[in-house]
Amino acid sequence: MTLIIVVILVALAFEFINGFHDTANSIATVVSTKVLTPRQAIAMAAVTNLFGALIGHAVAKTVSSGLVDAKFVSTQTIICALIGGITWNLLTWWLGLPSSSTHALVGGLCGATLANAQNNWGAIQWSVSKIKDGKPVMEGVLHKVIWPMITSPIIGLVAGFLIMTLLYALLRNARPMWVNRFFGRAQIFSAGYMGFAHGLADAQKTMGIITLALVTATTAGSFQNLPGWLQFIRMDKTPVAEQQIQAILKGSKDRTAPELLSKEAEKLDTGEFKEAFHALAALAFDVDGDKASADRERALSVKTHQQALDREAARFMPKIPILGPMVAYKPSNWSKTLEDERQKAQKDGKDPLTAAAAKVRDLSPDVPPWIKIVCAMIMAAGTSAGGWRIIKTMGHKMVKLQPVHGFAAETTAATLLAVTGSLGMTVSTTHAITTAIMGVGCTKRFSALDGTVVKRILGAWILTLPAAGGVAYLTMWLWLKIAG
Repeated sequence: MTLIIVVILVALAFEFINGFHDTANSIATVVSTKVLTPRQAIAMAAVTNLFGALIGHAVAKTVSSGLVDAKFVSTQTIICALIGGITWNLLTWWLGLPSSSTHALVGGLCGATLANAQNNWGAIQWSVSKIKDGKPVMEGVLHKVIWPMITSPIIGLVAGFLIMTLLYALLRNARPMWVNRFFGRAQIFSAGYMGFAHGLADAQKTMGIITLALVTATTAGSFQNLPGWLQFIRMDKTPVAEQQIQAILKGSKDRTAPELLSKEAEKLDTGEFKEAFHALAALAFDVDGDKASADRERALSVKTHQQALDREAARFMPKIPILGPMVAYKPSNWSKTLEDERQKAQKDGKDPLTAAAAKVRDLSPDVPPWIKIVCAMIMAAGTSAGGWRIIKTMGHKMVKLQPVHGFAAETTAATLLAVTGSLGMTVSTTHAITTAIMGVGCTKRFSALDGTVVKRILGAWILTLPAAGGVAYLTMWLWLKIAG
């Protein structure tokens, strides 16, 4: 229990640092153009980040289950991953470089997990197929980190250039005083949009880490004797259910497994774990030849799925135009998912029950609201504490900005973050806004960019994943040596 508290505290420390490291990126342009004062920008960032963080879940679910094999993740692994991310963030902050907290955290998680797995590279999920929101998707470091890391800066640069070019064409006959006045007001909205997108995409990484830590502790049985007032930190993936799933994966023929899965499901509130446990129990009963029990479990799974659909239909947020699709939740139909998995396994000559159990094992939980609120508040506090080094680099050193340039850069970066965040891709706010500013600056003339600053920023980007991963790997290796 003490280690879990340490994990949460270290994770919140990372979020605080992320506040003056990454959130500073999201408000740098509106401060540098003098549209808002630093105090006003911080207040706006705090509110819009909280709003974005509360309505989204895709990125947090990716971090909590889509990058490394959970069986190699322990509480110590998560602490070492956070130490790797924090070390690199502090170094780049001290140097005034807007590097990616996103990739520092991902690099730390991969490095620590690799060390804990004794250099088993299979512990890092490079490219895997999973069921998410009711449909098969490709996940893993390649699809959720590497490709977005390569493509998002290119998109940000090109889109920023095109949007600014379009604005120049539309405003070529406008009076400069009118342009500054209009876009001074418009930039307030674009800065709010940027803060919202940052919350939807980037602010969720630490939430995913804390969720991963709580899932790990719950399945390990660390929360068995929690006092009543702490029950809210327990996750739905119970130790008993995890034991039965692992037994099925190992080929156990224990006939008590499906009944135990069913009993564990009945202890849970309506949700994906409850539905998936019933669906897996149905398949296990089928294998045992107990058709009556299988039909009962399948009916319970279908009932739970319908309850989830009804709950989603009653929500107001998904009905809002444009914003709705970003926050809509499509519950997976686990009876259908596992039946499809069973048929595919039979066709491929694999054990159907084992294949189904693997799908359920990879199920990631939603982030509890209390984690979202706490992380968003800590991030806001971090933003107010020390983001000015990054703001100075972003808003003054790299290229001189006017309100119209800030509007174009923020709109470009925010749209990129909102789209990728809704898809669960771990795209960096730093990469998005920095390259958008570069693209906007290039419309003046390419020499408007300070090449030396740009080269330093690009160097920090390239080093982030291996550097944070290396620190986390070394920290985990030392921990293992000391422990034993």
